[in-house]
Amino acid sequence: VNADQLDEKLRRLSLDKGLDDRPSVPGQRISEYEKALNPQAAKQGPGFQVIKRSEPRSDGIRLDNFPNEILTHIFSHLPPDCHSSVALVSKRFWALVTTHHAWRMAFMRYFPGHTILESNGKAAAAHPLTGPSSDVMRFETRYFPRLTSLATWRSEYLLRTRHLRSLARGKPGTPSGGSLSGRVGRAGKKASAVLTYNSKLPWQVTNLHAVFLNGKKPPRVMQGAGDLGAATISDPTTGKIEKWGLEDLFTTPQLDEVAPNLVPYGLGDGPAGVPNVMDVSYTYGMISGEGFPGGRPFFRGVNEMRGRYIGAEISAVDTHPDIPKIPEMSDAICSVWIAKSSTVTSTTQSMCGMLTGSALGIITAYSLGWDTTGPRYANGGVTARWVISPGVPIISLKVDDSFNQKRKSSSRVWAVALNALGEVYYLCDVPIGKPVRASAEEMTRNAWYAGRTVYWHLLEATRRIAREDELDKNATRGGYSPRSPSASMHLSQEQLVAEAREIEKFMRYRPSHFRKVCEGWDMQRKLEVDFASDDSKGAGESIFVIDCGLAENRPAGIQRYSRSLIPVQATPSESTTPLAPVSTSLFGSIGGFANRISPISESHTPLSPPPTPKSPPMPLTVIHDWSKQVFDLRGYSHDVVTSVALDNSLSSLFTLGEDPLHTANEASSTTSPWADHGAREIPGRRTRFIVIGTNRGAVLVWNARDDDRTREIQPLRILQTESPEVTAVAVSGLYLVHGGSDGLVQAWDPLASTAEPIRTINARSNGRVPRHMLVMNPALQESTYAAVRAIHLDPDPTTLQGVVSFGAFLRYWSYGSNGHAAGRKRRVRHSDMDARLASRRQGHAVSGYIASEEAEMRRENEQQAREHSRRLKRFGALGDLTEEEALLYAQMVSEEAYNVEEQRRASDSAADASLDTASSVSENTVSTLTPDPSVAGPSASETSGVAEDEYEQQIQQAIRLSLME
Repeated sequence: VNADQLDEKLRRLSLDKGLDDRPSVPGQRISEYEKALNPQAAKQGPGFQVIKRSEPRSDGIRLDNFPNEILTHIFSHLPPDCHSSVALVSKRFWALVTTHHAWRMAFMRYFPGHTILESNGKAAAAHPLTGPSSDVMRFETRYFPRLTSLATWRSEYLLRTRHLRSLARGKPGTPSGGSLSGRVGRAGKKASAVLTYNSKLPWQVTNLHAVFLNGKKPPRVMQGAGDLGAATISDPTTGKIEKWGLEDLFTTPQLDEVAPNLVPYGLGDGPAGVPNVMDVSYTYGMISGEGFPGGRPFFRGVNEMRGRYIGAEISAVDTHPDIPKIPEMSDAICSVWIAKSSTVTSTTQSMCGMLTGSALGIITAYSLGWDTTGPRYANGGVTARWVISPGVPIISLKVDDSFNQKRKSSSRVWAVALNALGEVYYLCDVPIGKPVRASAEEMTRNAWYAGRTVYWHLLEATRRIAREDELDKNATRGGYSPRSPSASMHLSQEQLVAEAREIEKFMRYRPSHFRKVCEGWDMQRKLEVDFASDDSKGAGESIFVIDCGLAENRPAGIQRYSRSLIPVQATPSESTTPLAPVSTSLFGSIGGFANRISPISESHTPLSPPPTPKSPPMPLTVIHDWSKQVFDLRGYSHDVVTSVALDNSLSSLFTLGEDPLHTANEASSTTSPWADHGAREIPGRRTRFIVIGTNRGAVLVWNARDDDRTREIQPLRILQTESPEVTAVAVSGLYLVHGGSDGLVQAWDPLASTAEPIRTINARSNGRVPRHMLVMNPALQESTYAAVRAIHLDPDPTTLQGVVSFGAFLRYWSYGSNGHAAGRKRRVRHSDMDARLASRRQGHAVSGYIASEEAEMRRENEQQAREHSRRLKRFGALGDLTEEEALLYAQMVSEEAYNVEEQRRASDSAADASLDTASSVSENTVSTLTPDPSVAGPSASETSGVAEDEYEQQIQQAIRLSLME
């Protein structure tokens, strides 16, 4: 035996001599011997252990030593759903997380916004090794429309990230209205987030208006085909088309059918003509205008199954020389508008429910029924009429649908018109009519008289410019135009008659005359107006004139005109002399003086004829001052602007006085002037997006309320889509949707949280053309049938709903916005709309499912009871032992049997000690296996008595049988 190896094997044996007096457990030495021969593998300890220190160490870095700036910087890197967990760590973390600064930094880090354009340019050039996620040149502002009225940086960050994830996930949302839609719960089918259906219109859909929040009713959509003047109403959740519009088979003629040789848009020698125009409103109905010479407006109310032509009686003006005679055969309808809500109709006392602009420069207002508080007008009756630019077509009309009594008392701009020469006219007052019932002739006469109660103001910066010639004759003919007079001018009857004859003279001029003597003829301009823009001084409205780049020698461009009020001292006599520009700075205007438009009281040029009256004097207290700014197109000025859209979110339609967040901040600053400025900051700075799409597939986004007057307005985002041409755009406070000529519809994040589109709402067209559309006009290109022409989004940006039209088809989407937090892998599988527990496969048999589960549980209990009784009969009392108890009992019996066997072998070795062979065996046994002499075992008589006990033998046999099983 090797002594060294034996010592190594016995290294763990307890050889302490001081424990000899204590009785040892039988088999302890054997257990230690076996452990020594079979060393156990080392167990892996915990990665760390938290031990409370008795005294804090002064040489370590503590959490309290970190400044708040570093902690908030760290918090800004966390996912949105982790901030609530971090706030529970300590009171300091809770204080930092709940402050606006941490959420503001997190928002700016997650949404780079307009800084992505600078980081791709200047910052990338200055730091070529840094990535786009570096902290180089991070601006401290973000421009975006708020998602809620009382928004904070925390709510904006959480809501925006959650809704964008929901949009990217594409799960179906909860249907609007009080009940489930037919496509969601019918026949137990799975709900769908999108639905494509046929509009039942014989032509491509060009106009959309939807009401998503319709009380307990599901959403409703009115879609119209402007080329034919037809419209229908549908339920987008089911795709059903209502009878309204289907029973009326009337369609308006088109320009190429009535006048095939006429060059459109006034570019020929004949009268002006345009494709048919239309505007739809689910609340009131539809109005369409025939764009060919001799065209009239056509109206069908939402409660009327048949439409009709509306307009004034010509014979009514024969007996009134102060009313100009209109050559109707040369006139055409170039622009229409219909109210989308009852606010503007009630504020104007039912006088302005619809507006039309004609090719001869005439604006006509129509009623949409009478209001209980105002005069009674017939539905579709003429209420007011003006001639603001005789001979020059009115190509666009915009009216404030949120025009209320508060805005009316503040004399805010509520109606804007644009003509073919780029002149902008705006209206601040409401016309007043006569509340008497009259015949058709008297109604037409009263409409002209009602138009004289207000005056359309001309934005002086857009006044027509005479074309230069050698004899300077165009300066007289091109720089002057008569207009409908106002009652505030106090003109005599002779002057009114002379003005009417002058208007008739200009209405006989053809578009070729104005193209010859004036510059800037373009009937394809676009107009957008931000009526809710506010400068906190009672004004601030912004008018956007978009040159699409279709006119000759006129590239694409956007000009913004912002109104402000300048107080002036009252003078004893009225003067028409232009006033000098008023500077708002002690050092004058910095960089923007050239764009400042002098506030000139409106007057006619001295070269105008004597009977032409002067404009009504402005109030002596304030005058209107319009400033002009140009948008920077970033190299896209040579493209063609094909679509324009303004953000129509609910928060973007509030003026400062109507904005609840602004009024709350004003109240808090009044009560506590030392309140935190950051807490009173409005997230997004009341931004409103304006978006354009080009013919090369680009989409540009600006802040329509940019207040930097020292430079051109820079874009916030530039997107390059996969569509060859962007034919429609729409934007809300959350996301932007573009539609292309190939039918592709995609959603984007204007704040650049991702450079790729968030979701593709509609894929490219497969090239199939509906048969009924191909039969009606086989000469059209195939791309015309698939191009997206209209997009309508829910004005509530927190609701992911919208409708898009491509060809004669519509696609409605409704994505769920109440999704699970990021990182949560499990999802609720059996949730029902009525909070019931249902099975995916047996949703109709919940009671049967529960009954089968109960029967299965009863069968299991019965089987367990039978098995228990069998064990009791076979093993007796030991049948109730658990597995652990049975193992302990078997160990105890095994130890006792082992001790008995060792004692028997020891007695046998002592009896044969005289023999040499037995002595050697006994010696080896004692040295290796014999326990200590101090271990006293039982006597031989007692052991044999216990071993022969009948009860113990039964127990051992039962244990062996149980182990064999």
